[in-house]
Amino acid sequence: MGLTPQLTAPLLFCLLACTTASPAHRCDDDALREIIKTLNTLSGRKTPCTELTVADIFDFAGPQNTSEMENLCRAMTVLQQTYQNGSELTQCLTRRKEHDILHHLRRLYRALYSRVTLKHCPVNDSTKSTWKHFLENLKRLMKKKYLQCGSSTF
Repeated sequence: MGLTPQLTAPLLFCLLACTTASPAHRCDDDALREIIKTLNTLSGRKTPCTELTVADIFDFAGPQNTSEMENLCRAMTVLQQTYQNGSELTQCLTRRKEHDILHHLRRLYRALYSRVTLKHCPVNDSTKSTWKHFLENLKRLMKKKYLQCGSSTF
């Protein structure tokens, strides 16, 4: 029993569509929930270190020329820059003995790294935002992604 020509094209299309879905576009509710939980923990912490500045990568007011994947990649780049030797945020958190915040930032970086297919995105440092706003904007983006996946727990 062979495939008829009428079934071959739709079957191949479905197989192609299902196997080429990138991890960033899949709706992994558990992973998204974990990222949002980590962001809630981080943004709920009161420390003067979150008032330090970071590149403002989110432009929600301007035209939406940046894809979700690009925003996540840039967020990942900003988080990665946090771990560079001498980072102002790392120094501040280390001085204040707030190593758990660094742990949560590393966890967040790893979670984003596993979802983002782009691995290097340049970040424009000309506009600045606080770490607090960066975390809130990233949380807003992740909640939007979570809602697009059909979940509404948050």
